[in-house]
Amino acid sequence: MKRAIPVFDENLEIFERTGQAPYLAVFDEDKLVELRENPKHSHSHGEHSHDHDHADDEHHTNEHRNQVLVIKDCGEILVRRVGPNMQEALKEAGIKIVKIRKKHGDKADEVIKLYLTEGLK
Repeated sequence: MKRAIPVFDENLEIFERTGQAPYLAVFDEDKLVELRENPKHSHSHGEHSHDHDHADDEHHTNEHRNQVLVIKDCGEILVRRVGPNMQEALKEAGIKIVKIRKKHGDKADEVIKLYLTEGLK
């Protein structure tokens, strides 16, 4: 089964916020298959204050649905944080969300190996 993990770049350092990650590392079992660019929305929450209105949750969720298309062939995504709109988009796509913590590691390849061999406790 393919699994995705949000990362900064080819160094595979895990990115904290799933929807804002620059890339998604895709693994087939414990082998890195590819690094896929995340078509994040036209604005990044990390680059401006959050005093704009996200009242149109459906529009916001649609933006995340477009992001999820990049990993539609994955059965799971391992994440540290995922917002409610991204969570809904992933659920609709049938992609299981697996929560990871800092104690599990900082690099996607380390975390995926731990997940497959020992599970995440």
